[in-house]
Amino acid sequence: MVTATVLLGASALLMTACNDDTKATPTSSTSVVNTVANGQPGANGQSGTSGQSGTSGQSTVRAVAKTGWYEGFDITVNKATVVPDEFGGAKVLIDITYKNTTTDNKTLSNNTYLQVDNAVDGGASFDTPTVPGKGSAAGKVTTSVKALHDGEHLLDTITVVYGEASDNQTKIPLKAAATVEGIAPKTVTVTGTLVQDQTTIEISGGTLTPSYTKNERGKMDLALHIKIIGGAGISDGGANIFYDYFSVQTPDGQNLPADSRGPINELLGRNQTIDNTKNYAIFVVPAPGTGNYVLTYDAKKGEGAAPTLPFTVS
Repeated sequence: MVTATVLLGASALLMTACNDDTKATPTSSTSVVNTVANGQPGANGQSGTSGQSGTSGQSTVRAVAKTGWYEGFDITVNKATVVPDEFGGAKVLIDITYKNTTTDNKTLSNNTYLQVDNAVDGGASFDTPTVPGKGSAAGKVTTSVKALHDGEHLLDTITVVYGEASDNQTKIPLKAAATVEGIAPKTVTVTGTLVQDQTTIEISGGTLTPSYTKNERGKMDLALHIKIIGGAGISDGGANIFYDYFSVQTPDGQNLPADSRGPINELLGRNQTIDNTKNYAIFVVPAPGTGNYVLTYDAKKGEGAAPTLPFTVS
């Protein structure tokens, strides 16, 4: 058995949310700091002036602590802060931790948005650092509003979004009661061996993740790690092993070749073992990706018997 454990399109609008007179009751996960009343210094010694009702020169800080997933990152929104300015508006700062789950140094793509009241905030700025393989780094999102009535209500209207509506998206809302929208990557536990002539392919696990390729909403990347072992009868020139020697039959009966996003390209020598951590046969399969599969390895391209390996993703 295989245990397998996925993610706005709108026209850009300047953020004008929270110009209404609606006030929200602060949630238990929210605290107010730097309180300023009647022009007196706040807790950090800074002074300020009372603004519109619901601001009073106060900074609203909300612990969010929600995690989503996108492009090989675990993305945790740690907290959000609303800082009123002297003109009746406010600055918004969202603190994020990006954990790189891959072995390569990576930077998240710029396919990111801040959604406010179901509209894209065209003025939001994302700071997404390059993160070392298996490492973590801090990032942030900043934006501003021209008029602020209530910091709590403003935070309730904001969602951090990764991906277009035509893609698998991840949405991380700042509202305490709202949940993250997205699909978590899962580990696939599968082992087996496929032997064809002088080549042995060992399958040792894999992953099931949403596809983050554009316009592939509703599709998953099923990635199977392979080890390649050469026999004593391989010719002096070696044997080429390519990604397109692999295919799967999906639970709904489709026969899908491995995709080039898993670019296996090895020259296998006599009695050689190639165990490259980056060698994955990757298949783009329909969501949710669960069910019974049959993996085939065929270096002869149909000119001889091809070994198969059945497995289940559940």
